[in-house]
Amino acid sequence: MRRYPVLNLWVDDCNMEKALAQVMEYVDKGEKVHTIFASNPEKNYSVPKDAFLYDMFRKADLLIPDGIGMVLASRLLYNTDVQRVPGCELMQNICKMSADKGYKIFIYGAKKEVNEAAVDELKTRHSSIQIVGSQDGYLSDDEMDGLIDRINASKAQILFLALGSPKQEMWISRYRTQLKNVRVCQGIGGTLDVLAGTVKRAPDFFCKMGIEWLYRLISEPKRLKRQIRLPFFAAQVIQAKLLRK
Repeated sequence: MRRYPVLNLWVDDCNMEKALAQVMEYVDKGEKVHTIFASNPEKNYSVPKDAFLYDMFRKADLLIPDGIGMVLASRLLYNTDVQRVPGCELMQNICKMSADKGYKIFIYGAKKEVNEAAVDELKTRHSSIQIVGSQDGYLSDDEMDGLIDRINASKAQILFLALGSPKQEMWISRYRTQLKNVRVCQGIGGTLDVLAGTVKRAPDFFCKMGIEWLYRLISEPKRLKRQIRLPFFAAQVIQAKLLRK
């Protein structure tokens, strides 16, 4: 799968179908832990500030175009057919595929009640899903050995990390070599909150238009500080396009 540089980060030339096919190949044929991270305009500015995190993204097996900004930028710069792959939707589609294929899942992160509610919701949606273990995200470093032992004992092939960025990326970098059966690890941020119903996802109109960020900004004005970078991102992409001519 081709990877395109977009300003300070990268994005893979994929869509939902390609991403799911890649996950299936990782599980069926892989011999290591394959990482899936989300690439969006916010991370385009935050990730490069940390050399270690930046290197992790560079080495990620799959960088999904989570934000509409990365999709439009890659299309403008490279004339690609990159399509948006929201991390929340990819996780849920992986769960559906796992229920059909018999893949085993472990879910780590979020508050205890959120984690449990999300697991219950997934089991309600997919009666045959094998969620072989789960753990909230409030463990100390001293408890990590026990968590790794549980994940390995569960023989989970897919691990979802709901620790938020960059904590989830740092976690997989630190512990990936200790995971014996995991073949896919996706950082899913606040997806469990959506599944648990504690956070409402944007209505379909906003999702289809690729402007979930606007709905979140309206719902959570405190996000303005984070999203004020979006106009600068757009301006830099246009500048990069003009310089390429």
